[in-house]
Amino acid sequence: MNIIDVLIQQHRDAEALFEAYRAAPDEEKPELCVRLAEALTLHSTIEERWVYPVARSVVEGPRIDFAVEEHGEMSQLLSELLHARRETRRREATVRQLEAVVAHHMAEEEREVFPRLLKMASDAFGLSSSEIVSSASNARREAMRQLDAPAAP
Repeated sequence: MNIIDVLIQQHRDAEALFEAYRAAPDEEKPELCVRLAEALTLHSTIEERWVYPVARSVVEGPRIDFAVEEHGEMSQLLSELLHARRETRRREATVRQLEAVVAHHMAEEEREVFPRLLKMASDAFGLSSSEIVSSASNARREAMRQLDAPAAP
C-alpha cells in the first residue's frame, strides 16, 4: 500500500468516526472526540511532513498552502474539541464545524492533489508508507499532548 492509499483510507476512517460520533450515546462521545483528534492529527502530520513537500512540485497554484491553512484550522478546532469534550453544547458545535472543515479538505485532496501524486514513484516520499506512519505516530503523541494542554491565559 503506498502512502496515498494510506491517506485515502484515513479519510474513510475519519468519515466513519464522524458517523460513529453522530450515532453514539452522549457518554461515549468524549472518547470519540479523543479518537477523532488522534486520527486527524496523525493524518495531518503525514501530509505536512512527507506528502506536501513533494506535492508542491506537482500541484500548481496555492492548493497546498490552502491545505496547510486548513490543517491549522483543524488543529484549532481539535484543541477546542478536546477541551470541550465533556460540555455537550460546545462539543456538538465544535464537532459540526470540524466535520465541515474535514469534509471540504478531504474532497479537495482527493480531487486535486492525490491523483497527481499517485503518478509519482513510491520512493518520492523518502520512506516507505509503513515507515512514514510509524514516524508520524510518534509525532502525533507529542501533538496530542499540545492539543490537550490547558489554554494559555
